[in-house]
Amino acid sequence: MDLLIVPVPLFNEENQVDAYMFKYSRGNTLLAAATDSIHLDGAMRSPILDAVATVGLEALTMGRPVFVPISKYALMAGPEANCAEAPEKIIFLLEAEAFRDEAARDGARRLRGLGYRFAVRGMAPDEAFLPALDVCDFVLHEQKRFGEPAQVKLRALIAETCPAMGNVYVGVDSMEVYQGARQRYKGLYEGRFYRTPLSEGGNKVSPLQVNMINLLNKIRGESFDFDEAAAIIHRDPALTVSLLRMVNTVGRRESGVEIKTINGAVVMLGENETRKWIMAAAANQLAVEKPTEIAKLSLIRAQFADALAGMFGLGEDRESLFLMGVFSVLDVMLEMPMAEALELVPVSADIKEALTGKTGKYGDVHKFLLDYEAADWDAASRMMILKDLKAAQIYKAYIDALCWYRDMLSQGDGTAGAPDSGRPAEGHASE
Repeated sequence: MDLLIVPVPLFNEENQVDAYMFKYSRGNTLLAAATDSIHLDGAMRSPILDAVATVGLEALTMGRPVFVPISKYALMAGPEANCAEAPEKIIFLLEAEAFRDEAARDGARRLRGLGYRFAVRGMAPDEAFLPALDVCDFVLHEQKRFGEPAQVKLRALIAETCPAMGNVYVGVDSMEVYQGARQRYKGLYEGRFYRTPLSEGGNKVSPLQVNMINLLNKIRGESFDFDEAAAIIHRDPALTVSLLRMVNTVGRRESGVEIKTINGAVVMLGENETRKWIMAAAANQLAVEKPTEIAKLSLIRAQFADALAGMFGLGEDRESLFLMGVFSVLDVMLEMPMAEALELVPVSADIKEALTGKTGKYGDVHKFLLDYEAADWDAASRMMILKDLKAAQIYKAYIDALCWYRDMLSQGDGTAGAPDSGRPAEGHASE
């Protein structure tokens, strides 16, 4: 599929992910007249719904509800025919201008009657846009698009006319802004704040984190001593359970055999794959006191980087690129600057250069990971041109990484091990 797609988490005031918002591009933005995630230019069918139907929300969002951008024309064409998920999982996102059309509002009312919900973006504090509030459940607040004065007026307008409306604040790019906003406003928050590196050091590493760092140091490099690594794993019941659950996903799928011991995991997987799974389990434990999205981000980056290795001419460096992905949020996990965090887990010069400056042998891969994750499609497209990469290749690599993460959290019976995914913070307008 010639689609670049990324599910972006939406956090509530409790620093937990309630929902996701899809951002996407129809292929390389610099080679074709791609349709972006804001203006859909009359598209009658949503490529996002096609992706959801193919892959499923369990892989894309761990089953949580998702904001799906569609056009006015797709709304009136009846998107439910292309929607394989339960209506309560889908929140259709449209531009405010679309709801000035009575036919579009009628279409939204019909779909709301089926259980779907709606969100509006591009809402200006103008009475001309008030009809949108009658059919929407959420309003996106976009300070970068309209400026703070307009957003203050919009919040006041919503509070006066539709106080039950759900609010989504986008572009929250620092933890300081998030901390201040969540104390003043109830709603959902999107932005880089949860993965922004800290500029100050001095944080004390917890005993659990020290144990995980010791484990990661033991399994790195050619002098891998499994007996030492196994001893560390066995000292931590949570890590043992996590690792065995992960490898049993592979074992049951490939051989139907349940693995009950760490030694059994090594026999089945081999040394290299065991090392990879231990890294994944240790990353989960390193971020245990952080939002689950941090560990998820680390591991999806790792698997995505692994898949990109051959495309970037680094096929022999897959394990190093996987490790780079695991450590790419080490500063956030340990709450210290990246250069300081990497002193605790000495890595190769190539990984250090990539993580501290996006330079060196792995710099292009790391930069591409970050650009893709941020939905900076122009920057990602430039790299795709330089490396002669096709959108279909990237789409498959990223979707495979999401599915790998979903399977890694499987309980072995096909159910995910993530927290229960219900409806996001309620928001609804009057009918």
